Amino acid sequence: MNKINRRHFLVLSGGSLLASQFTLFGADGEKTFVQADVCVYGATASGIMAAVAAAREGASVVVVEPSRWLGGMTGGGLMHIDWGREQAVGGTARGILKRDYNDAQYRQAFAALLKEHSIPVIFEHRVAAVQREGTTIKQITLDFAPPDKLGCPVAAAKTRDARRVSAKVFIDCTYEGDLMARAGVAYTFGRESRDTYGESLAGAQPNLAVYDIDPYVKPGDPSSGLLPLLQDIQMQPEGSADKLTMGYGFRWKMVEDGERLPIHPPADYNPRTFELYRRGFKHKVKIDLGRRMRKLGEFEGCGGRIHSVGAGNLARALLAPTNYGSNAGYPDGDYATRARIWKAEQHFMSGMTHFLRTDPSVPAKWKDLALKIGFQPGIFDETDGWPHQLYVREARRLKSAYVITQHDLAGETNPDDSVGLASYGVDEWPYATYPSDGKVTLYGGFYSMLYLEETHQGIYQIPYRAITPKPDECDNLLVPVCVSASHIAMTSIRMEPVWMILGESAGVAAAMAARGKTAVQKVESRRLQKKLVALGQRIERRVVTEPLQPPSRQ
Repeated sequence: MNKINRRHFLVLSGGSLLASQFTLFGADGEKTFVQADVCVYGATASGIMAAVAAAREGASVVVVEPSRWLGGMTGGGLMHIDWGREQAVGGTARGILKRDYNDAQYRQAFAALLKEHSIPVIFEHRVAAVQREGTTIKQITLDFAPPDKLGCPVAAAKTRDARRVSAKVFIDCTYEGDLMARAGVAYTFGRESRDTYGESLAGAQPNLAVYDIDPYVKPGDPSSGLLPLLQDIQMQPEGSADKLTMGYGFRWKMVEDGERLPIHPPADYNPRTFELYRRGFKHKVKIDLGRRMRKLGEFEGCGGRIHSVGAGNLARALLAPTNYGSNAGYPDGDYATRARIWKAEQHFMSGMTHFLRTDPSVPAKWKDLALKIGFQPGIFDETDGWPHQLYVREARRLKSAYVITQHDLAGETNPDDSVGLASYGVDEWPYATYPSDGKVTLYGGFYSMLYLEETHQGIYQIPYRAITPKPDECDNLLVPVCVSASHIAMTSIRMEPVWMILGESAGVAAAMAARGKTAVQKVESRRLQKKLVALGQRIERRVVTEPLQPPSRQ
Protein backbone atom coordinates (compact mmCIF):
# COMPACT_ATOMS: atom_id res chain seq x y z
CA MET A 1 0.00 0.00 0.00
CA ASN A 2 1.39 3.44 -0.95
CA LYS A 3 1.72 6.12 1.67
CA ILE A 4 -1.39 8.29 2.01
CA ASN A 5 -0.83 12.04 2.30
CA ARG A 6 -2.34 13.28 5.59
CA ARG A 7 -4.21 16.05 3.81
CA HIS A 8 -5.69 13.59 1.31
CA PHE A 9 -6.82 10.89 3.72
CA LEU A 10 -6.70 11.37 7.44
CA VAL A 11 -7.29 8.46 9.78
CA LEU A 12 -7.62 10.12 13.15
CA SER A 13 -6.76 7.00 15.14
CA GLY A 14 -3.97 4.55 14.59
CA GLY A 15 -4.84 0.87 14.51
CA SER A 16 -8.39 1.54 13.34
CA LEU A 17 -10.38 -1.60 12.71
CA LEU A 18 -12.37 0.30 10.09
CA ALA A 19 -9.29 1.33 8.16
CA SER A 20 -8.40 -2.32 7.63
CA GLN A 21 -11.61 -2.72 5.63
CA PHE A 22 -10.58 -0.07 3.09
CA THR A 23 -8.63 -0.60 -0.11
CA LEU A 24 -6.45 2.51 -0.38
CA PHE A 25 -3.97 3.73 -2.94
CA GLY A 26 -1.82 6.83 -3.03
CA ALA A 27 -2.61 10.27 -4.41
CA ASP A 28 -0.09 9.89 -7.25
CA GLY A 29 -2.59 9.09 -9.99
CA GLU A 30 -3.83 5.70 -8.78
CA LYS A 31 -7.49 5.35 -7.77
CA THR A 32 -8.71 4.96 -4.23
CA PHE A 33 -11.75 2.87 -3.44
CA VAL A 34 -13.35 3.03 0.00
CA GLN A 35 -16.16 0.89 1.37
CA ALA A 36 -18.18 1.45 4.54
CA ASP A 37 -21.61 0.87 5.97
CA VAL A 38 -22.25 4.62 6.16
CA CYS A 39 -20.71 7.48 4.22
CA VAL A 40 -21.18 10.97 5.65
CA TYR A 41 -20.64 13.68 3.07
CA GLY A 42 -19.72 16.93 4.80
CA ALA A 43 -17.85 17.22 8.10
CA THR A 44 -20.03 20.04 9.36
CA ALA A 45 -21.06 19.84 13.00
CA SER A 46 -24.08 17.89 11.75
CA GLY A 47 -21.79 15.54 9.85
CA ILE A 48 -19.63 14.89 12.90
CA MET A 49 -22.73 14.05 14.94
CA ALA A 50 -24.01 11.76 12.18
CA ALA A 51 -20.70 9.91 11.85
CA VAL A 52 -20.24 9.40 15.59
CA ALA A 53 -23.85 8.27 16.07
CA ALA A 54 -23.56 5.69 13.29
CA ALA A 55 -20.25 4.41 14.67
CA ARG A 56 -21.73 4.09 18.16
CA GLU A 57 -24.39 1.89 16.62
CA GLY A 58 -21.70 -0.43 15.30
CA ALA A 59 -21.55 0.76 11.69
CA SER A 60 -18.31 1.30 9.80
CA VAL A 61 -18.20 4.96 8.79
CA VAL A 62 -16.20 7.19 6.47
CA VAL A 63 -16.50 10.97 6.27
CA VAL A 64 -15.81 13.03 3.16
CA GLU A 65 -15.08 16.75 3.61
CA PRO A 66 -14.40 19.16 0.72
CA SER A 67 -12.37 21.54 2.89
CA ARG A 68 -9.44 20.93 5.23
CA TRP A 69 -11.41 21.60 8.42
CA LEU A 70 -14.00 20.03 10.69
CA GLY A 71 -17.23 21.54 11.98
CA GLY A 72 -18.46 23.86 9.25
CA MET A 73 -19.64 27.07 10.91
CA THR A 74 -19.29 25.50 14.38
CA GLY A 75 -15.58 26.15 14.53
CA GLY A 76 -15.66 28.19 11.34
CA GLY A 77 -16.68 31.52 12.81
CA LEU A 78 -19.85 31.16 14.85
CA MET A 79 -18.17 30.22 18.12
CA HIS A 80 -21.00 31.55 20.32
CA ILE A 81 -23.71 29.21 19.07
CA ASP A 82 -27.32 30.36 19.38
CA TRP A 83 -29.50 27.64 20.88
CA GLY A 84 -32.92 29.20 20.55
CA ARG A 85 -34.70 27.60 23.51
CA GLU A 86 -32.24 25.65 25.63
CA GLN A 87 -34.86 23.08 26.56
CA ALA A 88 -35.14 22.03 22.91
CA VAL A 89 -31.50 20.92 22.66
CA GLY A 90 -30.47 17.44 23.74
CA GLY A 91 -28.22 14.56 22.81
CA THR A 92 -24.52 14.86 22.06
CA ALA A 93 -25.05 18.40 20.75
CA ARG A 94 -26.07 19.61 24.18
CA GLY A 95 -22.97 18.24 25.86
CA ILE A 96 -20.67 19.84 23.28
CA LEU A 97 -22.36 23.22 23.05
CA LYS A 98 -22.60 23.57 26.82
CA ARG A 99 -18.82 23.94 26.87
CA ASP A 100 -19.02 27.20 24.91
CA TYR A 101 -15.73 26.59 23.10
CA ASN A 102 -13.98 29.02 20.82
CA ASP A 103 -13.65 28.09 17.15
CA ALA A 104 -10.34 26.28 17.45
CA GLN A 105 -11.58 24.32 20.47
CA TYR A 106 -14.68 23.17 18.58
CA ARG A 107 -12.49 21.86 15.79
CA GLN A 108 -10.31 20.07 18.33
CA ALA A 109 -13.34 18.56 20.06
CA PHE A 110 -14.68 17.22 16.78
CA ALA A 111 -11.31 15.72 15.90
CA ALA A 112 -11.20 14.03 19.30
CA LEU A 113 -14.66 12.53 18.78
CA LEU A 114 -13.65 11.09 15.41
CA LYS A 115 -10.45 9.73 16.89
CA GLU A 116 -12.32 8.15 19.79
CA HIS A 117 -14.55 6.27 17.38
CA SER A 118 -11.84 5.50 14.79
CA ILE A 119 -13.63 7.36 12.01
CA PRO A 120 -11.49 8.26 8.98
CA VAL A 121 -11.95 11.49 7.04
CA ILE A 122 -11.16 12.12 3.39
CA PHE A 123 -10.35 15.82 3.24
CA GLU A 124 -10.16 18.12 0.19
CA HIS A 125 -12.40 15.94 -1.99
CA ARG A 126 -15.80 16.88 -3.37
CA VAL A 127 -18.52 14.90 -5.05
CA ALA A 128 -18.37 14.82 -8.83
CA ALA A 129 -20.84 12.06 -9.67
CA VAL A 130 -23.27 9.62 -8.10
CA GLN A 131 -23.72 6.09 -9.41
CA ARG A 132 -27.13 4.56 -8.74
CA GLU A 133 -28.91 1.29 -9.33
CA GLY A 134 -32.59 2.09 -9.43
CA THR A 135 -33.34 4.11 -6.31
CA THR A 136 -30.15 3.09 -4.51
CA ILE A 137 -26.89 5.03 -4.45
CA LYS A 138 -24.13 2.50 -4.95
CA GLN A 139 -21.07 4.71 -5.17
CA ILE A 140 -19.93 8.31 -5.33
CA THR A 141 -16.99 9.64 -7.31
CA LEU A 142 -14.85 12.35 -5.74
CA ASP A 143 -12.54 14.92 -7.26
CA PHE A 144 -9.44 16.12 -5.42
CA ALA A 145 -9.96 19.88 -5.11
CA PRO A 146 -7.95 21.42 -2.26
CA PRO A 147 -9.10 24.93 -1.27
CA ASP A 148 -6.80 27.89 -1.88
CA LYS A 149 -4.52 29.37 0.78
CA LEU A 150 -7.35 31.50 2.23
CA GLY A 151 -9.75 28.55 2.46
CA CYS A 152 -11.77 29.43 -0.64
CA PRO A 153 -13.02 26.54 -2.78
CA VAL A 154 -11.42 26.33 -6.20
CA ALA A 155 -13.23 26.51 -9.52
CA ALA A 156 -11.61 23.42 -11.05
CA ALA A 157 -10.46 20.21 -9.40
CA LYS A 158 -6.77 19.35 -9.29
CA THR A 159 -7.42 15.64 -9.92
CA ARG A 160 -10.61 14.29 -11.45
CA ASP A 161 -12.02 10.93 -10.34
CA ALA A 162 -9.51 10.76 -7.49
CA ARG A 163 -11.53 8.67 -5.03
CA ARG A 164 -14.61 6.46 -5.03
CA VAL A 165 -16.71 5.60 -2.02
CA SER A 166 -19.25 2.83 -1.75
CA ALA A 167 -21.65 2.59 1.18
CA LYS A 168 -24.94 1.02 2.20
CA VAL A 169 -26.30 4.38 3.37
CA PHE A 170 -25.22 7.94 2.57
CA ILE A 171 -25.86 11.05 4.65
CA ASP A 172 -25.56 14.49 3.05
CA CYS A 173 -24.55 16.91 5.81
CA THR A 174 -23.35 19.76 3.60
CA TYR A 175 -24.93 23.20 3.71
CA GLU A 176 -25.38 23.05 -0.06
CA GLY A 177 -26.97 19.61 -0.50
CA ASP A 178 -24.56 18.65 -3.28
CA LEU A 179 -24.80 14.90 -2.78
CA MET A 180 -28.58 15.16 -2.57
CA ALA A 181 -28.73 17.10 -5.82
CA ARG A 182 -26.42 14.74 -7.69
CA ALA A 183 -28.42 11.77 -6.42
CA GLY A 184 -31.36 13.06 -8.44
CA VAL A 185 -33.84 13.64 -5.61
CA ALA A 186 -36.27 16.55 -5.69
CA TYR A 187 -35.16 19.81 -4.12
CA THR A 188 -35.85 23.51 -4.29
CA PHE A 189 -34.27 26.84 -3.33
CA GLY A 190 -35.42 30.43 -3.09
CA ARG A 191 -38.74 31.60 -1.65
CA GLU A 192 -42.16 30.04 -2.12
CA SER A 193 -45.22 32.21 -2.62
CA ARG A 194 -47.71 32.74 0.18
CA ASP A 195 -50.10 30.42 -1.61
CA THR A 196 -47.70 27.47 -1.95
CA TYR A 197 -48.13 26.29 1.65
CA GLY A 198 -50.55 28.91 2.96
CA GLU A 199 -47.81 30.82 4.80
CA SER A 200 -48.63 34.43 5.64
CA LEU A 201 -44.93 35.38 5.91
CA ALA A 202 -43.84 33.76 2.65
CA GLY A 203 -42.84 35.28 -0.65
CA ALA A 204 -41.48 38.63 -1.73
CA GLN A 205 -41.56 41.38 0.87
CA PRO A 206 -41.52 45.18 0.83
CA ASN A 207 -38.18 46.97 0.87
CA LEU A 208 -36.31 46.96 4.16
CA ALA A 209 -34.57 50.31 3.72
CA VAL A 210 -34.16 52.98 1.03
CA TYR A 211 -31.07 55.19 0.79
CA ASP A 212 -30.97 58.49 -1.08
CA ILE A 213 -28.02 57.53 -3.28
CA ASP A 214 -28.15 57.79 -7.06
CA PRO A 215 -27.65 54.21 -8.36
CA TYR A 216 -26.36 55.04 -11.86
CA VAL A 217 -22.79 55.44 -13.11
CA LYS A 218 -23.76 58.83 -14.52
CA PRO A 219 -26.11 60.30 -11.92
CA GLY A 220 -29.66 60.53 -13.18
CA ASP A 221 -28.94 58.51 -16.33
CA PRO A 222 -30.20 54.89 -16.23
CA SER A 223 -28.65 54.25 -19.65
CA SER A 224 -25.18 54.70 -18.14
CA GLY A 225 -25.58 51.48 -16.17
CA LEU A 226 -25.65 50.60 -12.51
CA LEU A 227 -22.95 51.31 -10.01
CA PRO A 228 -20.81 48.31 -9.02
CA LEU A 229 -22.27 46.06 -6.31
CA LEU A 230 -25.90 46.76 -7.31
CA GLN A 231 -28.07 44.01 -8.81
CA ASP A 232 -30.23 44.56 -11.85
CA ILE A 233 -33.50 43.21 -10.49
CA GLN A 234 -37.01 44.47 -9.90
CA MET A 235 -39.11 43.82 -6.83
CA GLN A 236 -41.75 41.16 -7.40
CA PRO A 237 -45.34 41.56 -6.21
CA GLU A 238 -45.57 41.11 -2.47
CA GLY A 239 -46.13 37.47 -1.51
CA SER A 240 -44.96 36.02 -4.83
CA ALA A 241 -42.25 33.39 -5.28
CA ASP A 242 -38.69 34.09 -6.42
CA LYS A 243 -35.26 32.48 -6.43
CA LEU A 244 -33.49 35.00 -4.21
CA THR A 245 -31.46 33.84 -1.23
CA MET A 246 -30.82 35.65 2.03
CA GLY A 247 -27.38 37.15 2.50
CA TYR A 248 -24.31 35.08 3.24
CA GLY A 249 -21.01 36.34 4.60
CA PHE A 250 -18.29 35.33 7.03
CA ARG A 251 -18.14 35.52 10.80
CA TRP A 252 -14.97 37.53 11.23
CA LYS A 253 -12.74 37.39 14.29
CA MET A 254 -11.23 40.86 14.59
CA VAL A 255 -9.31 42.83 17.18
CA GLU A 256 -8.42 46.52 17.50
CA ASP A 257 -5.46 46.29 19.87
CA GLY A 258 -2.46 44.10 20.44
CA GLU A 259 -1.23 41.52 17.98
CA ARG A 260 -3.24 41.46 14.76
CA LEU A 261 -3.08 39.62 11.45
CA PRO A 262 -3.15 42.14 8.59
CA ILE A 263 -6.06 42.67 6.20
CA HIS A 264 -4.42 43.32 2.85
CA PRO A 265 -6.26 44.93 -0.10
CA PRO A 266 -7.01 42.67 -3.06
CA ALA A 267 -4.39 42.75 -5.80
CA ASP A 268 -6.94 44.13 -8.25
CA TYR A 269 -8.34 46.79 -5.90
CA ASN A 270 -10.28 49.44 -7.79
CA PRO A 271 -11.61 52.41 -5.81
CA ARG A 272 -14.49 52.80 -8.29
CA THR A 273 -15.90 49.52 -6.97
CA PHE A 274 -17.03 51.37 -3.84
CA GLU A 275 -18.58 54.43 -5.49
CA LEU A 276 -21.92 53.45 -3.94
CA TYR A 277 -20.49 54.00 -0.45
CA ARG A 278 -18.47 57.05 -1.51
CA ARG A 279 -21.66 58.80 -2.63
CA GLY A 280 -23.37 57.83 0.58
CA PHE A 281 -20.58 59.33 2.68
CA LYS A 282 -20.27 62.46 0.53
CA HIS A 283 -23.98 63.22 0.75
CA LYS A 284 -24.13 62.30 4.44
CA VAL A 285 -26.64 59.51 3.83
CA LYS A 286 -27.04 57.34 6.91
CA ILE A 287 -26.02 54.10 5.23
CA ASP A 288 -25.46 52.48 8.62
CA LEU A 289 -29.16 52.60 9.50
CA GLY A 290 -31.40 49.55 9.09
CA ARG A 291 -34.29 47.85 10.78
CA ARG A 292 -35.67 44.47 11.75
CA MET A 293 -38.83 42.93 13.16
CA ARG A 294 -39.15 40.79 16.30
CA LYS A 295 -42.92 41.20 16.62
CA LEU A 296 -45.23 41.31 13.64
CA GLY A 297 -45.78 44.88 12.55
CA GLU A 298 -43.26 46.32 15.04
CA PHE A 299 -39.90 47.40 13.65
CA GLU A 300 -36.83 48.34 15.61
CA GLY A 301 -33.79 50.16 14.33
CA CYS A 302 -30.45 48.42 13.94
CA GLY A 303 -27.04 49.81 13.19
CA GLY A 304 -24.78 48.87 10.31
CA ARG A 305 -21.04 48.32 10.43
CA ILE A 306 -18.19 46.76 8.50
CA HIS A 307 -15.82 45.86 11.33
CA SER A 308 -16.83 44.58 14.74
CA VAL A 309 -14.92 42.90 17.52
CA GLY A 310 -16.31 39.65 18.88
CA ALA A 311 -19.19 38.09 16.99
CA GLY A 312 -18.25 39.64 13.64
CA ASN A 313 -21.84 39.34 12.46
CA LEU A 314 -23.61 40.98 9.56
CA ALA A 315 -26.00 43.91 9.89
CA ARG A 316 -29.36 44.60 8.28
CA ALA A 317 -28.17 47.84 6.68
CA LEU A 318 -26.35 48.98 3.56
CA LEU A 319 -23.15 49.37 5.55
CA ALA A 320 -22.48 45.69 6.23
CA PRO A 321 -19.55 43.31 5.71
CA THR A 322 -21.22 41.72 2.69
CA ASN A 323 -22.86 42.84 -0.52
CA TYR A 324 -26.44 41.63 -0.11
CA GLY A 325 -27.63 39.85 -3.23
CA SER A 326 -24.18 38.87 -4.48
CA ASN A 327 -24.75 35.24 -3.44
CA ALA A 328 -27.97 34.77 -5.45
CA GLY A 329 -26.37 32.21 -7.77
CA TYR A 330 -24.82 30.13 -5.00
CA PRO A 331 -27.48 27.56 -3.96
CA ASP A 332 -27.74 25.77 -7.31
CA GLY A 333 -24.46 26.99 -8.77
CA ASP A 334 -21.65 24.79 -10.04
CA TYR A 335 -18.28 24.69 -8.31
CA ALA A 336 -16.87 27.50 -10.46
CA THR A 337 -19.83 29.74 -9.60
CA ARG A 338 -19.47 28.97 -5.91
CA ALA A 339 -15.73 29.68 -5.99
CA ARG A 340 -16.34 33.05 -7.67
CA ILE A 341 -19.00 34.08 -5.13
CA TRP A 342 -16.91 32.92 -2.17
CA LYS A 343 -13.84 34.82 -3.41
CA ALA A 344 -15.94 37.91 -4.14
CA GLU A 345 -17.07 37.89 -0.49
CA GLN A 346 -13.44 37.85 0.63
CA HIS A 347 -12.54 40.62 -1.81
CA PHE A 348 -15.48 42.71 -0.65
CA MET A 349 -14.19 42.75 2.91
CA SER A 350 -10.55 43.34 2.02
CA GLY A 351 -11.43 45.97 -0.59
CA MET A 352 -13.93 47.73 1.67
CA THR A 353 -11.36 47.81 4.48
CA HIS A 354 -8.82 49.46 2.16
CA PHE A 355 -11.47 51.89 0.91
CA LEU A 356 -12.39 52.92 4.45
CA ARG A 357 -8.73 53.38 5.33
CA THR A 358 -7.79 55.48 2.31
CA ASP A 359 -10.72 57.25 0.65
CA PRO A 360 -11.15 60.98 1.45
CA SER A 361 -14.95 60.61 1.63
CA VAL A 362 -14.90 58.29 4.64
CA PRO A 363 -15.97 59.82 8.00
CA ALA A 364 -13.33 59.78 10.71
CA LYS A 365 -15.05 57.21 12.95
CA TRP A 366 -15.14 54.59 10.19
CA LYS A 367 -11.64 55.40 8.96
CA ASP A 368 -10.11 55.26 12.43
CA LEU A 369 -11.63 51.86 13.13
CA ALA A 370 -10.55 50.48 9.75
CA LEU A 371 -6.98 51.61 10.42
CA LYS A 372 -6.94 49.84 13.81
CA ILE A 373 -8.68 46.61 12.91
CA GLY A 374 -7.02 43.29 12.09
CA PHE A 375 -7.76 39.59 12.30
CA GLN A 376 -7.46 37.92 15.68
CA PRO A 377 -4.51 35.50 15.87
CA GLY A 378 -5.03 31.94 16.99
CA ILE A 379 -8.42 31.37 15.34
CA PHE A 380 -7.79 30.96 11.60
CA ASP A 381 -4.01 31.11 11.42
CA GLU A 382 -3.82 28.51 8.63
CA THR A 383 -5.68 30.92 6.35
CA ASP A 384 -4.00 34.15 7.52
CA GLY A 385 -6.98 35.04 9.69
CA TRP A 386 -9.65 34.58 7.02
CA PRO A 387 -12.53 32.29 8.14
CA HIS A 388 -12.43 29.07 6.17
CA GLN A 389 -16.23 28.63 6.07
CA LEU A 390 -18.67 30.87 4.22
CA TYR A 391 -21.81 31.35 6.29
CA VAL A 392 -24.29 29.62 3.98
CA ARG A 393 -27.47 30.33 5.89
CA GLU A 394 -29.66 28.52 3.38
CA ALA A 395 -29.11 26.85 0.03
CA ARG A 396 -31.00 23.91 -1.46
CA ARG A 397 -33.88 22.28 0.42
CA LEU A 398 -35.07 18.69 0.04
CA LYS A 399 -38.65 18.15 -1.14
CA SER A 400 -39.91 15.03 0.60
CA ALA A 401 -43.16 13.53 1.80
CA TYR A 402 -43.28 16.05 4.67
CA VAL A 403 -42.44 19.72 4.17
CA ILE A 404 -41.91 21.71 7.37
CA THR A 405 -43.68 25.06 7.05
CA GLN A 406 -44.79 28.11 8.98
CA HIS A 407 -47.64 25.98 10.32
CA ASP A 408 -45.12 23.83 12.21
CA LEU A 409 -43.45 26.91 13.63
CA ALA A 410 -46.84 28.21 14.72
CA GLY A 411 -47.58 25.07 16.73
CA GLU A 412 -50.32 23.80 14.43
CA THR A 413 -48.81 20.34 13.81
CA ASN A 414 -47.81 17.34 15.89
CA PRO A 415 -45.97 14.76 13.73
CA ASP A 416 -45.64 11.33 15.35
CA ASP A 417 -42.21 10.54 13.86
CA SER A 418 -40.26 13.35 15.54
CA VAL A 419 -36.48 12.93 15.59
CA GLY A 420 -35.59 16.28 17.14
CA LEU A 421 -36.79 19.71 18.13
CA ALA A 422 -36.18 23.17 16.72
CA SER A 423 -37.03 26.41 18.42
CA TYR A 424 -35.57 29.47 16.78
CA GLY A 425 -37.95 32.12 15.49
CA VAL A 426 -38.15 33.21 11.86
CA ASP A 427 -34.77 34.84 11.26
CA GLU A 428 -33.72 36.08 7.84
CA TRP A 429 -31.39 38.58 6.18
CA PRO A 430 -31.69 40.94 3.16
CA TYR A 431 -31.85 39.44 -0.32
CA ALA A 432 -30.65 42.16 -2.68
CA THR A 433 -29.22 45.66 -3.13
CA TYR A 434 -30.89 47.23 -6.14
CA PRO A 435 -32.05 50.51 -7.75
CA SER A 436 -35.57 51.73 -7.12
CA ASP A 437 -37.04 55.09 -8.11
CA GLY A 438 -33.62 56.62 -8.54
CA LYS A 439 -32.37 55.48 -5.12
CA VAL A 440 -30.61 52.47 -3.62
CA THR A 441 -32.78 49.91 -1.87
CA LEU A 442 -32.09 47.05 0.51
CA TYR A 443 -34.62 44.35 -0.22
CA GLY A 444 -36.33 42.17 2.40
CA GLY A 445 -34.90 40.52 5.48
CA PHE A 446 -37.35 41.86 8.06
CA TYR A 447 -37.70 39.02 10.51
CA SER A 448 -35.28 38.53 13.40
CA MET A 449 -36.01 35.78 15.91
CA LEU A 450 -39.74 36.21 15.29
CA TYR A 451 -41.59 33.61 17.36
CA LEU A 452 -44.99 32.49 16.06
CA GLU A 453 -46.56 30.72 19.06
CA GLU A 454 -46.45 31.07 22.82
CA THR A 455 -47.64 27.80 24.37
CA HIS A 456 -44.39 25.99 23.64
CA GLN A 457 -42.29 29.16 23.23
CA GLY A 458 -41.82 28.38 19.57
CA ILE A 459 -40.55 24.81 20.06
CA TYR A 460 -41.65 22.45 17.29
CA GLN A 461 -40.92 18.90 16.15
CA ILE A 462 -39.02 17.82 13.06
CA PRO A 463 -40.31 14.54 11.64
CA TYR A 464 -38.12 11.79 10.26
CA ARG A 465 -39.96 12.13 6.95
CA ALA A 466 -38.42 15.60 6.52
CA ILE A 467 -34.87 14.21 6.34
CA THR A 468 -35.65 11.29 4.02
CA PRO A 469 -36.29 11.62 0.27
CA LYS A 470 -39.42 10.19 -1.25
CA PRO A 471 -38.91 6.41 -1.47
CA ASP A 472 -39.35 6.32 -5.23
CA GLU A 473 -36.48 8.80 -5.63
CA CYS A 474 -33.76 7.40 -3.35
CA ASP A 475 -33.90 4.74 -0.64
CA ASN A 476 -30.47 5.03 1.02
CA LEU A 477 -29.92 8.75 1.53
CA LEU A 478 -30.57 10.96 4.57
CA VAL A 479 -30.49 14.78 4.49
CA PRO A 480 -30.34 16.33 7.98
CA VAL A 481 -29.09 19.82 6.95
CA CYS A 482 -30.91 20.67 3.71
CA VAL A 483 -34.11 19.30 5.23
CA SER A 484 -37.50 19.30 3.55
CA ALA A 485 -38.81 22.73 4.52
CA SER A 486 -40.24 25.89 3.11
CA HIS A 487 -38.03 28.94 3.01
CA ILE A 488 -39.83 30.50 5.97
CA ALA A 489 -39.38 27.34 8.02
CA MET A 490 -35.72 27.08 7.06
CA THR A 491 -35.02 30.56 8.42
CA SER A 492 -35.76 29.02 11.83
CA ILE A 493 -34.40 25.51 11.34
CA ARG A 494 -31.05 26.76 10.04
CA MET A 495 -29.34 26.91 13.44
CA GLU A 496 -26.30 24.75 14.14
CA PRO A 497 -27.80 23.00 17.23
CA VAL A 498 -30.76 21.83 15.13
CA TRP A 499 -28.52 20.52 12.39
CA MET A 500 -26.38 18.75 15.00
CA ILE A 501 -29.48 17.15 16.52
CA LEU A 502 -30.74 16.00 13.12
CA GLY A 503 -27.28 14.74 12.20
CA GLU A 504 -27.18 12.51 15.27
CA SER A 505 -30.67 11.21 14.51
CA ALA A 506 -29.70 10.55 10.90
CA GLY A 507 -26.59 8.67 12.00
CA VAL A 508 -28.58 6.31 14.20
CA ALA A 509 -31.16 5.77 11.46
CA ALA A 510 -28.46 5.12 8.86
CA ALA A 511 -26.87 2.44 11.02
CA MET A 512 -30.27 0.83 11.57
CA ALA A 513 -30.98 0.80 7.84
CA ALA A 514 -27.54 -0.59 7.01
CA ARG A 515 -27.80 -3.32 9.63
CA GLY A 516 -31.33 -4.26 8.61
CA LYS A 517 -30.60 -4.00 4.88
CA THR A 518 -33.67 -1.85 4.48
CA ALA A 519 -34.59 1.45 2.91
CA VAL A 520 -34.12 4.47 5.16
CA GLN A 521 -37.82 5.23 4.77
CA LYS A 522 -38.64 1.86 6.34
CA VAL A 523 -36.67 2.39 9.54
CA GLU A 524 -39.24 1.83 12.28
CA SER A 525 -39.79 5.24 13.85
CA ARG A 526 -40.64 3.96 17.33
CA ARG A 527 -37.42 1.95 17.55
CA LEU A 528 -35.48 4.92 16.25
CA GLN A 529 -37.10 7.27 18.74
CA LYS A 530 -36.34 4.88 21.61
CA LYS A 531 -32.66 4.89 20.67
CA LEU A 532 -32.63 8.67 20.38
CA VAL A 533 -34.20 9.17 23.79
CA ALA A 534 -31.57 6.84 25.25
CA LEU A 535 -28.94 9.20 23.80
CA GLY A 536 -30.56 12.14 25.54
CA GLN A 537 -32.28 13.51 22.45
CA ARG A 538 -35.41 15.56 23.04
CA ILE A 539 -38.16 14.70 20.61
CA GLU A 540 -41.31 15.64 22.53
CA ARG A 541 -42.30 19.24 23.14
CA ARG A 542 -43.96 20.24 26.34
CA VAL A 543 -45.56 23.37 27.72
CA VAL A 544 -42.61 25.25 29.19
CA THR A 545 -42.20 28.20 31.49
CA GLU A 546 -38.50 29.06 31.17
CA PRO A 547 -37.69 32.72 30.38
CA LEU A 548 -36.95 33.83 26.84
CA GLN A 549 -33.40 33.43 25.56
CA PRO A 550 -31.19 36.37 24.54
CA PRO A 551 -31.62 37.96 21.08
CA SER A 552 -30.22 36.46 17.89
CA ARG A 553 -26.54 36.52 17.02
CA GLN A 554 -26.96 34.32 13.94
